[in-house]
Amino acid sequence: MDDVSRWEALGGVVGAFHNVILTEGFFSPYKGLLPTIMSVTPLGAVFYRVYDILKSAYLHSPKERKRIQYMKEQGQELSALDQLELGPVRTLLHGAISSACAEASAYPFEVLRRQLQLPSKANKLSALATFVKIVERGGIPALYAGLFNGSKIALGQSLRTCYSR
Repeated sequence: MDDVSRWEALGGVVGAFHNVILTEGFFSPYKGLLPTIMSVTPLGAVFYRVYDILKSAYLHSPKERKRIQYMKEQGQELSALDQLELGPVRTLLHGAISSACAEASAYPFEVLRRQLQLPSKANKLSALATFVKIVERGGIPALYAGLFNGSKIALGQSLRTCYSR
């Protein structure tokens, strides 16, 4: 049976939703919601914290202080925003590093979410039990399986950071 006739047999979106609830239970559409919510917090927090650390370290470096001092000696008037400017290459670099750190901190939650959403009869475990099962099977590295495939996300995030400033 092809996908279209299978879709029609379920009765569209409402029929498919009804079928999922009947076969897998009322809360089955919400499997993986908790790990998704839990991954949002470290993702944003780590990204902005790492970016801030990198930016502050650069702005307080001796090289940057000398550049600002030289510009002041030349009579150029610098606003506060001019003194905080990184430039596009540094912004891109800091954004890429920040994105990589944020993705690495949130990735175990994504692995957990995907595992919870697998359509298997044996997958009736809670989020914590599923997490323990993943670690028992493959150790801590199993939580980071496929992380480098997500590096495309980090690159996209760094480009967004670079061009949103």
